[in-house]
Amino acid sequence: MIECKKVEGIEFGVRTLTSYVLLQDGFPLVVPSAFLFNTAKNHKFKTVRTYQNPIKQFFTMIEKSKRADGSFSDWNSLTDREMSGYLYGYLRQQKNLKDSSMQTHIAAISGFYRYAYDHGFTARIPDFSFSYQEAEDKSTFLRNISTEMHDVYFTEQEFNDHLVSQVEENDGFNRERNELTLALGYMAGFRTFEVTLKENMNVEKLREKLPEVENRLPSTLEFDVFGKGSVYRSVIFPVSLVDRIYKFLWGRARHIKKGNLICRKNGKRLVDESFATKLFRECADRYCLRPEVTPKERQRWKNRTYHKGRKCFATNAVALCKELKKDPWIYVPQWLGHTDKKITFKYIYFDALLNSREAVLAKLSLDDTQYGKRHYAKKGNK
Repeated sequence: MIECKKVEGIEFGVRTLTSYVLLQDGFPLVVPSAFLFNTAKNHKFKTVRTYQNPIKQFFTMIEKSKRADGSFSDWNSLTDREMSGYLYGYLRQQKNLKDSSMQTHIAAISGFYRYAYDHGFTARIPDFSFSYQEAEDKSTFLRNISTEMHDVYFTEQEFNDHLVSQVEENDGFNRERNELTLALGYMAGFRTFEVTLKENMNVEKLREKLPEVENRLPSTLEFDVFGKGSVYRSVIFPVSLVDRIYKFLWGRARHIKKGNLICRKNGKRLVDESFATKLFRECADRYCLRPEVTPKERQRWKNRTYHKGRKCFATNAVALCKELKKDPWIYVPQWLGHTDKKITFKYIYFDALLNSREAVLAKLSLDDTQYGKRHYAKKGNK
């Protein structure tokens, strides 16, 4: 039996923390308990309190799971199929959780695996798809893509007018750094924890690729980003992002000689993994206070997050592929760092809707593509 026990008064340096210990038949489960303590150490108590229940439910599932061959699952050998079965079969169907709650469970579980990998408890981070949707019929599938993306997606003008314009910093360095932080999510698909990683946005590499020159010509830039799964992916920076980086790199950040460009004014690292998320929320909330913002628009911005900016980047990346004559089926997954073709399909389809690409929409009709035949074969939709 899995239990979760609250532990208060943990002395940690000059701080006193509250965390949770996961128990199995009265004995502590070391790795999930260590993860919850690490969460308490690096985040507000609200976060560890939010994560403890998803972690408890996850390990309860593992304790009760039995495979067809009679063996039992364990967290270090869980398959993608088993993970999706847990998310869809138990949390979605039996518990009837909404998308926001599902995402909380996914965030807690993925955070647990990243912690386990970073601290040597496992040799790899599983490439879970974290899928929890049943295969819908064609019209429902396409309608859901359209509805979801219309709620999430915002244009570059909206990005500048509703987010960047809300950055409140008197210091010029901090203001431009924060504006660039927002741009890395929207224009390059950075995950929030990737923004402050010491491996990313290396000043020396950026100066090598973007030397200071007179009359610099506008250009895109391919740059390596270290992220999920502890691997590098090659990401394309569009012209507007490159211009923003160049201006900051050779302007207010000229004195920064090494390390991550997204840093403190004195060059020291920003160690808060959620820095970008908090910044996005502050700017979005300030925009929502404007009297001209409608209730519907206000709710959309309340639901949007830094991480969802990746969806905007992915959609815009499809258009960039068209411009650069690159195949989006190959380059969008590469730039985003994902392998699920269903995700790629979503962005290609939504780009076609946004830009009225009739030929693409016709080609993507799920009756005619190999993707569609694979995806809907379960329901007999040939």
